[in-house]
Amino acid sequence: MDAYEEVELKLRIDPDSAAKIRQSDWWRQLGSGTRKRLHSVYFDTPDRRLRQLDISLRTRTDGRDTIQTVKMANRKSGPIARREWETLVPDAIPDPSLVIDPVLPQEFRQLTAPDLRPLFDVDVKRDTRRLAADAAQIELSLDEGAVTSGEVRQDVREVELELVSGSLEQLFAEARRLSDIAAGRLHARSKSDLGYALLHGTRKYWSKAPALELDASMTAGDALKAIARNCFEHLTANDDCARLNLDPEGVHQCRVALRRLRSLFKIYEPVLRQRRIEALDAEVRWLGSVLGSARDLDVLQTDLLAPAISALGDSEELAPLMSGLEHNRTSAYSAVNEALSSSRYRHFLVDLCAFGYGSYDDLAKSKLGPDALEQPITQFAAAALAKSHGRLLKRGRDFETLSQEERHSVRIALKKLRYALDFFGGVFDPERRKRFFKELARLQEDLGSMNDVAVAETRLARLVGISADGASDMVAASALSNKLTFAAGCVLGWHRRRAAEIDERLVKHWHSFARTKPFWQSELAAE
Repeated sequence: MDAYEEVELKLRIDPDSAAKIRQSDWWRQLGSGTRKRLHSVYFDTPDRRLRQLDISLRTRTDGRDTIQTVKMANRKSGPIARREWETLVPDAIPDPSLVIDPVLPQEFRQLTAPDLRPLFDVDVKRDTRRLAADAAQIELSLDEGAVTSGEVRQDVREVELELVSGSLEQLFAEARRLSDIAAGRLHARSKSDLGYALLHGTRKYWSKAPALELDASMTAGDALKAIARNCFEHLTANDDCARLNLDPEGVHQCRVALRRLRSLFKIYEPVLRQRRIEALDAEVRWLGSVLGSARDLDVLQTDLLAPAISALGDSEELAPLMSGLEHNRTSAYSAVNEALSSSRYRHFLVDLCAFGYGSYDDLAKSKLGPDALEQPITQFAAAALAKSHGRLLKRGRDFETLSQEERHSVRIALKKLRYALDFFGGVFDPERRKRFFKELARLQEDLGSMNDVAVAETRLARLVGISADGASDMVAASALSNKLTFAAGCVLGWHRRRAAEIDERLVKHWHSFARTKPFWQSELAAE
């Protein structure tokens, strides 16, 4: 049985948006289509072997038929493409032996029905239409239903756009149109992803960046697109968590995804057309600024105020500070919700995903041509890492004498190097890079702790002023300001003592890092 590669985009929608789609002239012009109810059961081994292999296995009841479907992620094609095998089966019990294809890993082909357990159900009502746009044929499926695991349930409302034939450009154009009609937000999570997130009776609302699988056989262009798609997955896996303020980690992970994108654009700036990155970079900076305000307040509350209050005691003097902080967090998260619910953000997601599937001719600078992206990734990565590393060492020269602002500049350069290492480190020998990563991680932790104190000083000063301005009269404002100033002083005093303890260790770690031999030098020597 040969694999069929499914290429589709998914847009999350809310109940009102589903109604808007059905009532739109655009939807009506697509004809009557088909409506059906689909019930699927997803299976895996008790130790989740299929999940580890990026494979999903389900049986689905579709009218009188029961269909077994195996899907496998295609990391080289990114989140919108999956290999798929479908087989008619007599009942809802899966039979892996029916799928005979050497593309599937041996661990899957060795499975038998007794090895598998049902994990979760997906029950949806599907409304399907066929769209003919220019030379493209696109199947649109409007799904409304739920994913259920035990007593835990997650509603599902989304539109899937599957490319039957034609160009990806047309697929993205229709996704952009739908994002306007129905306020749909592009995302990369499959229904099986949602199901696995519900296991164990809880739902985890955020996630770190998915594994980035680059290898030495890739070109610089292959790596560029793979990293951009990885950042898209990272961002969209966390934007609901951030938008709805479900967990502070949601904003943090969204911000990390955006910073990774900015680093990617900077690394590839010498070889990319400016028009392809300028517009995206502007949106990344806008969104990063909105998320940054909320993130700074989260850090202030959880990493700075909470440990200080725990050490100093939960005194009444600190209560006004906590109250003022919570008020500011509410305002900051309101701005986050507005930004992540906007058409500007929805369009950005479509443009970012499309960037991850652009052609070399379209992405590379015209004077360089596509050859600029055809060079081996090891060659490109070694040069990029050497440049970033050199900039960091230059900023950290005479480290002991650097001011707080200069050390902040060192921290920014270090983070950029860290992102580049996270992108490209996997194409080099793991043993050679182990010590370098260890030294860098220690230094980054120290610089981060020092920066948190600096951010706290700025944020607390602003917090004292804003909270006092909100008092009912001048006398009350003065009294509140005095209380807040005292509380802020207590918190900062405690952290400054910790910062003094960290400083000696920081200097030692800097010199140890600066002496560590870069693991990519042999690649540069071979050029």
